[in-house]
Parts: sequence; C-alpha cells; structure tokens
Amino acid sequence: MTRRLPPNSVLFAIFLGALAALPPISIDMALPALVQISGSLHASPSQAGLTLSVFMAGFAVGPLAYGPLSDARGRKPTLLLGLALFTLGGVGATLAPGIGVLLAARLIQGLGAGAGMTIALAIVRDLFDGHAMRHRLAAITMVANVAPIVAPSIGVGLLAIIDWRGIYGVMAACGLLAALVTWAGVAESAPQRSAQFVTTGLREGYRRVLTQPAVIGHILINGFGFAWMFAYVAGSPLVLLHVLHVAPIVYAAMFAMTGAGIVAGAALNGFIDARGFASRHILGVAIGVTLVSTLGLIALGVSHHATLLSIMPLLVASTFCFGLAAPSAAQGALDPVPELAGVAGGVLTSIQMLCGAASSSLVALLFPALGILAMSGVMAACALLGATVWIWLGRNAGSCGITGCAVSMVH
Repeated sequence: MTRRLPPNSVLFAIFLGALAALPPISIDMALPALVQISGSLHASPSQAGLTLSVFMAGFAVGPLAYGPLSDARGRKPTLLLGLALFTLGGVGATLAPGIGVLLAARLIQGLGAGAGMTIALAIVRDLFDGHAMRHRLAAITMVANVAPIVAPSIGVGLLAIIDWRGIYGVMAACGLLAALVTWAGVAESAPQRSAQFVTTGLREGYRRVLTQPAVIGHILINGFGFAWMFAYVAGSPLVLLHVLHVAPIVYAAMFAMTGAGIVAGAALNGFIDARGFASRHILGVAIGVTLVSTLGLIALGVSHHATLLSIMPLLVASTFCFGLAAPSAAQGALDPVPELAGVAGGVLTSIQMLCGAASSSLVALLFPALGILAMSGVMAACALLGATVWIWLGRNAGSCGITGCAVSMVH
C-alpha cells in the first residue's frame, strides 16, 4: 500500500502522538463526569471512580500482548485490533445501562488503548535511527503530555453541551477516526517474520528483552521518571488545595504550568540531541536535577516553609525533567533490539503505567499521615531509584556497552 502519510511529515508525527495521547485523554476527559455518572447510574462515588481504575488496569496489561503480537503479525493489524477494542469499549460505555456494564466497557477500552503507545514506539524504531528517532520520540512525548493538560477542560465543555455518555461517545469517535487513518494512510513498517519467529517469538522475545541490561535499565528509568511525575499528579490537588488552600483557578493554572514543563523538557531533548549531547548525560542531568528538586521539597515541608511560590519552581523542574528524560530513555530501550521493538515498547508502556499507578497510590495512602511529605517523599524515592539504575547502567557499560549488547542480541 502506498503511504498516504509520509513518515517524515508533520502529519505522521501528529498521528503517532495522537495514538500515545489516547490513554491520558480517556482518563482525564472523563474526570469531570464522575459525579454525573454516579447519579445517573445510581452508583456510589467509589464505584464511579473505578471507571478510572479498570481502564488503567486494562491499559497496563494490554501492551504485554500487543508488543510481541506486533513483532510477529505486524504493526498495522495489531494497531487496528487495539483501536477496534478501544472503539468498542467507548460505544459500550456510551450505551451502558448500569455501572457493571460501564466498568466492563472501560476495561475493554483500556485494553484497546494499550496498543497506541506501544505501536507508536515500535513504528518509530522501525522507521528511524539516531537523531531522527529521538526527535520523533520527543514529539510523541510532547503531544502525549499536552493531552492531560487540556482533556479535563474538554470534558467540562462537553458536559455543558451533552451528558456523560457523550464524553464516551467522543472517545469512541476518536478511536474510529484513528482506525480509519491507520487503515487508509499507514503502511506496514515491521520487518517480515519467519514462521518460526511467529511460533516462538513470544517466549524468546520477552526473554531477550528482559535479560538485556541496556533495554531493561532504560525501561526502569522511564518508569521511575513517570512515577515521580505521577506522584505529583496525585499529590498536587491534596497539597495545593487542602494544605496550601490555593483557589481552584490558581491550581488549574499551576497544573497547566507543570504540564507545560513536560512539553518544554521534551522539546529541549530534541534540540540538544541534534547538537551531539549523549543520551546518558541527558538522563544524568534530568535525574540529578529531579533529585535535588525533590529533596528541596522535603526540606521545605520539614521546615514548614512550603508556600505556593517556594514549591512551584521545584515542581516545574521535576516535571520538566521527566519530559527531558523520557525520549532518551525510550530510545535507550528500543535501540538495542530493533527486531523486537514491539516487545520492548510493550514492556516500557506497561512498566510505565504500573510505576505511575504504584506511586500515585502510595501518595494517597501516606498523605493522611505525612501531608506534603507524602508527595515529595515519593517523588524523591522515585528519583533515587532512577539514579540507582542510571549508575548501574554506567557500571554495566564497562563490561557490556550498549553498542556491544545490541550487537550480541542481533546475533
């Protein structure tokens, strides 16, 4: 099939970013509708909240299947399968007569959404190398992180026109549109596979990815980076609204500012990569600045000097550093195993979501006892874990450098 979206075009980059943005849009756009869902379906607030939990559970599990499936059967059919499930889940949520059906539909939707980021990463690895690859990964990071900034506002706007069912209907329409673009405008990018690869690829693919130090190390750094960012997402409303008592409109502005920090970090990654800065150095700076910033947050909390003006620069620095680190971490995970980009992308996506869910849950659990220290402490712990992995990667490179490991895996 002739490519209607040339890989080097802006439209193709936007399309890949839109695939990666499906999960955050599907989570955040529905947030304003939770109260209305609870009343409409005669469900408790906790049951309505489960619509987010089951979606995230499906999203965490799905990539583990899509990765090896896309390596064995191709990116395009696997992506179409995921988008079909996402669309079907959206339709089911729109028409749900009760909370049980809605939860089942959201689980299906989450399973489908897992294909977006996984296949987007694999397609980038198939088509690009070096600076061009990191530039595309930075673009995906920027588009994917604009989504959670604007999605709640979109949800509020939709609720002013239609009810909560319409929000899920819009999600279904987005999934259908993405599927149509994939079917009509995207060519298969995965290399041809032998019959033996198809039959043995799942077990062998995961074994190779999970035992490759460079791959799993960068996957963990990406996961811990997402974890410190998600600890902020979970803790910021508790800290800013309930501890510092800022006005809701101020909180919204501060949240948008930190979200913009992620986008700025990803943009800077692409800029400095083009000027020859090594990925390892970029990751080291991002992790180091985050560690200093989060320790500063802890010091402000312990000394009772935490104010909006004192903590916001440190929070912006932390989210900025996640945007700075994410493209380099993704490239480091995908580069050594080009023939298993689907498996590597699936593991990266799944680990990222699991780390985010764990850190946000830990913040919520610790906040009643620790207050602001729950958020800053979890963020600092995640940065420390990232630093530990970064040091381990450096030591490992002495005996098996990234290039050497990559060569050994190809052979």
